[in-house]
Amino acid sequence: MTDTIPNLNGSTRTYAVFGDPVAQVQTPRLINPLFANAGENIVAVPFHVPASLFAQAWATFSAMPSTAGIGVTVPHKIAAAQLCDTLTPTAQAVGAVNSIQRAANGRLHGALFDGDGFVAGLGDNRSRLKGAKVLMVGAGGAGRAIAHALASEGLAQLALLDLDPTSVAATIEIVNAAAQRDLAVEADLSQSDFDVILNASPIGIKGTATFPFAPERLVSSMLVADIAALSGDTPLLRAARAAGCAISDGNDMLSAQIALIAGFAAGRPAGTPLA
Repeated sequence: MTDTIPNLNGSTRTYAVFGDPVAQVQTPRLINPLFANAGENIVAVPFHVPASLFAQAWATFSAMPSTAGIGVTVPHKIAAAQLCDTLTPTAQAVGAVNSIQRAANGRLHGALFDGDGFVAGLGDNRSRLKGAKVLMVGAGGAGRAIAHALASEGLAQLALLDLDPTSVAATIEIVNAAAQRDLAVEADLSQSDFDVILNASPIGIKGTATFPFAPERLVSSMLVADIAALSGDTPLLRAARAAGCAISDGNDMLSAQIALIAGFAAGRPAGTPLA
């Protein structure tokens, strides 16, 4: 075991990752090499925590001084935010967290890195956001965090589409409050001048739904991002590639987000990647 986890010893602190299910979670695989390479004596370990046991698991790990932090995924992001002592502005605005930093005094500081991870993961394509008209499909947890992050990127417009009109309305309110202007609107798919197309929904990996923006409407000047694409292309990304668009997939977002989570777990201020 110590051959594969070189920083495991009696002083090792734990970054516990809670989920239900948790087998699909990539955080331990991706973040442990970052801890080891940076000389941080922290190991991320996944824990299958059903919602009925969340409060007990939270109380146990948050009480232990050897806990560096807690990562949470579905369905715990909202419940965890409600149990944190403090939240970053993004987590406060969205009402959810995916990473919690435990201070030496036991206080728990929650952050949400989905949005920052998405924006950072765009790399050089981030510059395309300034002045852009963006169509985003999906206003759930990850989508809402991404929308909040986009509010600070100088967009001309953020058009939102989701099967749940309540989610769209709530996300519009969050974005416009953050931007301090009427930036976000309910999407009108007849609009033809989008610069960025973003899928923040499960379309393409779950169910039989097709992406609501027709592939033949994609043009080479567009940036097309699909956070659902992790292990392979989605139909949206295949169409975007065929049209000559710039593209970004879920791995871009995940890699950037993991670096931010690693820095946070290691005690850095939120938004500081572990280098």
